[in-house]
Amino acid sequence: MKVEYNKLVRDKVPEIIRESGRACEYKILGQSEIRTALKDKLLEKAQVFMNSPSEDELSDIYELLETIVEAFDYEPLHIDYLKIQNKENKGSYSEKVFLISVDDGQ
Repeated sequence: MKVEYNKLVRDKVPEIIRESGRACEYKILGQSEIRTALKDKLLEKAQVFMNSPSEDELSDIYELLETIVEAFDYEPLHIDYLKIQNKENKGSYSEKVFLISVDDGQ
C-alpha cells in the first residue's frame, strides 16, 4: 500500500526506508522550495510538541531551527545578538508572565 507524505524529512529517512525492504519516492528541494518546506515543518513540529512535549521533539525543533538559519542565509551570531537584544529590551519568558488584557483608556 502506497502512503503519501509530501513533507520534509531528515536526510537519512529514504535510506532507512530502503534498508527496511520498502521503496520510497523522494526529491531534493531547491532553494525556494526548501524555505517553504522548512516553515511547514516548523509548524508541524511545534504542533507535535504541543500535543506531546518531549526532549526528543524539542531536539528536532533545535535541529530544524539550525537548518532554517542556514536556508535563509541568516548569520548565527547575528541571531544570537538579536536574542540578547530582545531579552534586554523585552525580557525573557522565565518569569512566566501571561498577559490577560490591556485597556487603552478609550
